[in-house]
Parts: sequence; structure tokens; C-alpha cells
Amino acid sequence: MSWKTILLLTTAVIFGGGNAWACHKGGPMGFANSDPGAFSLDITLSPTYTGASTYGTAGCKDWDYSQHQRNHFLETQWVFLNEDAARGKGKHLTAFAQIMGCSKEQETQFAVLVRNNYSSLFRKTEARSDLLTQFEILISANPELSCSG
Repeated sequence: MSWKTILLLTTAVIFGGGNAWACHKGGPMGFANSDPGAFSLDITLSPTYTGASTYGTAGCKDWDYSQHQRNHFLETQWVFLNEDAARGKGKHLTAFAQIMGCSKEQETQFAVLVRNNYSSLFRKTEARSDLLTQFEILISANPELSCSG
């Protein structure tokens, strides 16, 4: 066998081997486990996840991930949150209380506060850009509600 043939085969294995492994029937990131809890633990500890999440947000000035998540929730769940806020209870209102950093014990108190301020928070028929700010002001004005969000 000539050295050119060996070099060609070696190159093919190096560059083609990744594709062969990528097509196996494993779970996400190659984990062949049906337990979703095992996957979430594995992905957050993997060097790929750590590197990608760090590299993807490196150099971003004044970027607050939790604020981004809150705004995203308000934009995508506004209709449901509006209905729950009008009633003073519901899954979306509970979820938003948790996103805002309220403890389990404070979820009811948060719901009452939102219900009592419904007309000022939900005066428009669609989500407003300042809605998160209004919620933050409302929470900070009520020191008995010590949400950490």
C-alpha cells in the first residue's frame, strides 16, 4: 500500500468518522437515555454546553438573562396571564410569580397584588414594552412581598 493511499484513508477516517458517530441512534448530545432528568444534568455539566453558553454571551454588555426570560414570558403568555390576573389565580400567574422570584409562600400574595392592580397593569389589549417595569415597581413598592427577581 502506498503512502498516498494510507494518507487518503486516514484523512477519510478523520473527517468522515464524526459523521458516522453523529448518525447513531442516541439521545440528545449522544446520550442514549430516556430519562429527561439525566439528560438535563448531563447537558449542563458537559464542556460543550458550558463553552457554548459562555461563548454565546461573552461580550454582551448590560444583558440580563433573567430579565430576558421575564420579557419573553410576558410577550408569549400575555393573553393567558391577563385572564389569570383578572381572576386573581391560575397557572400562568403562579408561573410568573415564580419567574419574578417569589417564594411558594408568596405566590398567593403576589396574585392578590396583581389582581388589585389589574386595571393599571393590563389596561391595554396587548403586551406593553413597559409591563415588566410596572411589575417590578409594584413589587418594590410592597416590601412585605420580597420577591428576589
